[in-house]
Amino acid sequence: MLRTITTTHAIPQALPSGGCQQVTTVRCCYCLEILGEALDMKSKAQILKAHHCKAKRLIRKPAASVPYN
Repeated sequence: MLRTITTTHAIPQALPSGGCQQVTTVRCCYCLEILGEALDMKSKAQILKAHHCKAKRLIRKPAASVPYN
């Protein structure tokens, strides 16, 4: 009888980073216009924040209420 513990688990290895490796094209999700290129998530957020389009402004406005009769 073996007194050592044998296991069938895989050998531990370093996992790849979970973040985005390379973001190439930044596109507005409201008007679908290509805004430019970004290499990391911080620069992508800055590009999206600086973009102001008509569709984005209309989405953020309050909806018209139904008139009460």
